[in-house]
Amino acid sequence: MPVIRAEFDGRVFVPCDPVNVPVGTKVEVFVPPPPPTPEQQERLAELQKELDATEPHWPTVDEAMRYMRKRP
Repeated sequence: MPVIRAEFDGRVFVPCDPVNVPVGTKVEVFVPPPPPTPEQQERLAELQKELDATEPHWPTVDEAMRYMRKRP
């Protein structure tokens, strides 16, 4: 499936490059989420530091998998 880059002019999406799509073709437009704000980036960095400072519950992945296999 090709990706068509487009800009929204406030009313319609305008392709950035020529496209070979028949008139009347229905398409789906996926709009990416906005980038995080500086406050969100700061909070994410704080959470990452907390995670990095936390000891893992199981010392190895194998031990975690053994534990999970015991559970229904």
